[in-house]
Amino acid sequence: MWGSDHPVKRLKDVVHQVRRPEKPHPNATYNLVGVRLYAGGARIQGAFEGATLQAPSLNRVECGDIIYNKMWASKGTFALISAEFGPCFSTSEYPAFRPSGDNSSEFIFRVLSQQRFWLRAEAWSSGSTDRTRLNPTDFLTLPIPVPVPAEQRAIADVLGTVEGAIAKTEALIEAIADVKHATMRELLTRGIRRDKAPMKPIPARWVLGRVAEGVTHIPADWDLATLTKVAKLESGHTPDRKEPTYWDGDIPWISLQDADALGQVTISETAETIGPEGLSNSSARMLPVGTVVLQRTANVGLASVMSRSMCTSQHFANWVCGPKLDPHYLQQVFRHMSREWLRLVAGSVLPDIYMGTFKALQILLPPLSEQKKIGEVGVAYDLRIEQERETLAVLIENRNALAQELLSGRLRLPEAIIARHSNKAGKAA
Repeated sequence: MWGSDHPVKRLKDVVHQVRRPEKPHPNATYNLVGVRLYAGGARIQGAFEGATLQAPSLNRVECGDIIYNKMWASKGTFALISAEFGPCFSTSEYPAFRPSGDNSSEFIFRVLSQQRFWLRAEAWSSGSTDRTRLNPTDFLTLPIPVPVPAEQRAIADVLGTVEGAIAKTEALIEAIADVKHATMRELLTRGIRRDKAPMKPIPARWVLGRVAEGVTHIPADWDLATLTKVAKLESGHTPDRKEPTYWDGDIPWISLQDADALGQVTISETAETIGPEGLSNSSARMLPVGTVVLQRTANVGLASVMSRSMCTSQHFANWVCGPKLDPHYLQQVFRHMSREWLRLVAGSVLPDIYMGTFKALQILLPPLSEQKKIGEVGVAYDLRIEQERETLAVLIENRNALAQELLSGRLRLPEAIIARHSNKAGKAA
């Protein structure tokens, strides 16, 4: 299973099940813990009054316990309980285990977080097709690689350091995004002069396209414009896929497969391309450099600026900006309209905004020079976020590769590093 250079043992030789039963008291409150899919970690499902619980007994869960969801073990529902959870409980669907002897719960959890273990868990799950469960008895028979405890702790420490870098990068991205949101709300409603700008009542009812709620006044030299008055709205199309000559040409064609690229400031490369015949025999249009492409289905609101002449599928609303509108200003407006996009797709079976809706879209229109400055600020934030996301992707890729090699034993840590953990029994649990 593992192709491991570490000794392989069954889980029953490494961990043991722990039961701390407690009968729910009607007047007490219980924090029930659950587990996210795909090694997403534990979570508190909610605080429940004892009188509302149907389970005759709960299991008290403690820091250092390893738990899993019996029904979804094949989808990576394994978690290590940390101190931040405080007093919490689980139902019988979440059996709990602790390491035996000096084994490390951190190391064991990381082994259980590997997809290859989930596949074995799926093979050992039993029951009807849609209600299979991995029972604790079967769980304990599954094999895992088990180096000596000191090496377990060393491996867990190394991987934990990488995880820490990942967490810091994720927090930094979130912080930059929060600062950007607050900054852009001011810039997109009050302009670069902010409080110093002379204001006037908004000249018309802002029905569709709001970047913020409660805006009643705008800078005196701004306007509220229907977007189609300052930009040309273009759609896209998908050439006939039954015609091989229509595809794999040199014309970039933006589709729903390009979600990652659309999250960047500019887009130039696409997952699929079409040829001249595909363009001429469809309703797809070649759009100029600077066109703002907005996704209107699925991930509604993704917006990028074309850095080369391109065409799109029908899933996008494309805006060719006129002389009074800066493309990057419009991009920032679209990126700040997340609440408006959610409002427009509310109640739809599939997230989708009809092309007709865009014809009524209104935007605040500063002077062009001010638009450019506002767009530059937003782009600067976005480029920094892109940079940090690239760093995050590299960290995650390295973490995954390092975990596979260290947990299997194909890569061994230096003895000097392992020796540092030889007298730390129990501290990693």
